[in-house]
Amino acid sequence: MPTSAKMFDRSATTPTEQSFQGTEKILGIWRLGSRLTRGTGTELFLAQPADSQGNPRYDYVLKTVAGVVSSDPVEAPQANVIRDAQRQIGQSIQASGVTHPNLIAILDASHSPHAPYVVMPRLDAVSMDQRTRQIEHFAVPVALWWTRQIGQALEKLHAGGWVHGDVKPENILIDAKGHVTLVDLGFAARTHTPMHRVFRGTPDYAAPELMNGSTAALPAMDVFALGRVLWESLSATAPVAQHVIEPVAELIENMVANDPLQRPAIGEIVQRLLALEIQTLGGHIGPSVPAQRIAA
Repeated sequence: MPTSAKMFDRSATTPTEQSFQGTEKILGIWRLGSRLTRGTGTELFLAQPADSQGNPRYDYVLKTVAGVVSSDPVEAPQANVIRDAQRQIGQSIQASGVTHPNLIAILDASHSPHAPYVVMPRLDAVSMDQRTRQIEHFAVPVALWWTRQIGQALEKLHAGGWVHGDVKPENILIDAKGHVTLVDLGFAARTHTPMHRVFRGTPDYAAPELMNGSTAALPAMDVFALGRVLWESLSATAPVAQHVIEPVAELIENMVANDPLQRPAIGEIVQRLLALEIQTLGGHIGPSVPAQRIAA
């Protein structure tokens, strides 16, 4: 295994070495295992340090441009897809300077135009939408706790001058202890910089101004998406009393306001979520009262 210093030393992967002879797949200092997923322009592989030959453990995930590893011309994406994937990986590398316990860590990266990649820890976690399906009628304070953790990651990103750009349940990983990690910085953009002319995110969580052709990346866009995520998660929670849910509904209404200037800053949202966690926890464990179910 390489030392921690080597893991974080990006010069160790420049220039990038590729070795795809036979079944051996080496990219930089990484040996690739099985492919986890393949998207429109990128692929995720299990990975381990190249000097760990024979070790059955693959504790890392490597993201690269689709087609880099495979020599099958059928799998080769079109040139515009490749360029977009390269841009996504480049954005992930640039935004990786922002670190937070609730934000995915970029452990190693390569800017190589032929085989750019980023390496992340392999998390023992599932996506938020999977978790909500696994737990029948979880408590409202849990949904608020998860959302606050995402908010904390966004607060650090925004303070660092970045907008995540694709906050959605699939990009929110939750482990068995409830720790939340916000992943996928491929759509991250510098605050107030021009957005890509073609919308690349997820429409269900996109702020109105983004869908209406806004060209500047704004933190308020992440706030809107987080509000939608919270609203969806509440639809899977156990019934609660009206007085418990009203302040939560008010917060969501603020977060998804049509006017981005009317949405609270993420720091304020984190503080309100924390207060609501405490308040709703008291309501959740208190005396039984008439309940209402939150509808999506």
